Parts: sequence; structure tokens; C-alpha cells
Amino acid sequence: MRTIAIVCGAGVATSALIASRVRDHLAEAGRSARVVQATVMDLLSPEFTADLVVSTVEIPPALGIPVVSGMPLLLQTAPEVALSDVDRLLDALDA
Repeated sequence: MRTIAIVCGAGVATSALIASRVRDHLAEAGRSARVVQATVMDLLSPEFTADLVVSTVEIPPALGIPVVSGMPLLLQTAPEVALSDVDRLLDALDA
């Protein structure tokens, strides 16, 4: 099962809201993935693993993890675009 890390500055309230929206989308789409809340520091830990990151903060490209901007999900400006990116990247990982 794939793991999606929802990352914001503190890894608390903002990531909880976005995680809920991503979980709802996955359930509606019939997809399964583990959705976890995290901070940037969590991503830098060698013990932490994720297949995809949805983030409201800048993620260092050197981590080598695909990243989707979580701002459209947070602000509800274009959530369908962010969720489409999540689907596309999950499909690519599973290909």
C-alpha cells in the first residue's frame, strides 16, 4: 500500500484538514493508500518513508519524493487539480 504524507509547517491543523480531503477523495475514487500527517523534519528522518507528499510548504527536491501542492486543497481554489495530480502520480508509481 502506498503512503501519502501530508506536510505543513507544524504538521497539525492544516495537515489534518488536507489529510481529511485526500482520504475522502481516495475513498470516493475507490483507491487505497495510507495517509499520514508529517512535518518537513519528519521527511528528513531516515526512518520516515512516503511515496508521495502533499505539502503546503516547500519540499527539497533532493528528497526524491513526488510532491503535490496542498494549497489548492487548503484554500479550496482548485482542489480538483491537486487531487488529479495525486491520482496521476499514484498511477505513475504503480505503473
